[in-house]
Amino acid sequence: MSGAGAPGLTADDWKRLASGRALLLVHGTFSTAHGAFSGLDRKDVEDLNAAYGGRVFAFNHFSLAHDPARNAKELSALIPQGVKLDVDIICHSRGGLVAREIAERGAVYGLTPDRLNVGRVVFVGAANAGTILAQPEHMMDMIDRLTTISNLIPTGIVSELLDSLIVVVKVIGHGGLTSLDGLASMCPDGKYLKGLAGGQKAGATYYAITANFDASAQETTAPLTTLIKDALMDRIFEKAANDLVVPTEGVFAPNGSPSFPIEPVSRLEIPASAGVVHTTYFASPDARRKMKEWLSNDAAVVAMGSPAAAGVA
Repeated sequence: MSGAGAPGLTADDWKRLASGRALLLVHGTFSTAHGAFSGLDRKDVEDLNAAYGGRVFAFNHFSLAHDPARNAKELSALIPQGVKLDVDIICHSRGGLVAREIAERGAVYGLTPDRLNVGRVVFVGAANAGTILAQPEHMMDMIDRLTTISNLIPTGIVSELLDSLIVVVKVIGHGGLTSLDGLASMCPDGKYLKGLAGGQKAGATYYAITANFDASAQETTAPLTTLIKDALMDRIFEKAANDLVVPTEGVFAPNGSPSFPIEPVSRLEIPASAGVVHTTYFASPDARRKMKEWLSNDAAVVAMGSPAAAGVA
């Protein structure tokens, strides 16, 4: 299944992507590449396409039913034999776990260095330490919270989020998380994250963009103000800074993996005053600027007429 507005890759597309360093976009839970990265404006897309010579593509994957390990295996199956890719990755939310599977354990899925090499990974609000909202007892809290912050994302993309939330509600109503391996992978004390922590140190360079949201620090919508100030929501995160879905420090802090922590020089911590929440990172000028700075500092800049990103799913 191709991403919204982006066709599947042809043999010529794969050949083009293999002709130089490429940029891979990996979305998170309840989303698609089209939705997750919609905050990037036209200039951002043009700049990234120029930096990578038009070699920008996205991986649309199953984020609810399949865990990140299965996602990585599915990506491996999509890359034609004989094609070698050299990629950087921008990933959001749970997409960070997919990126880590590729960068740290790719060989397990056939993504050996002769097929795929990862140079840099930018984790944007990534669930590298999971989120307490993915614990079974807090799953309905996650649904409530995401439904509320849907007021802050573009109308056309809200339907993707709400459709996914409806699926989760139905599954929970029929017996819990047994068929939602993708969500369960973000449980902080779950089997999946413990296994991922035992992977090898990534050869890639890691960067992190994270945020702390505090409604008292800026004016915001009434529903969101009510939600963040609610005592129950505060207790869920045990008063730890967060972007309403993922703990602020969880994106970069030690998590048992030899690839962490991500050092201060390689991260951007967006202050509470900026009003950034989990679904609005790519609307942040500071986040977009830093992301392009990290990815463009040694990439060959090639002017392109009208490059287009291709979707993979």
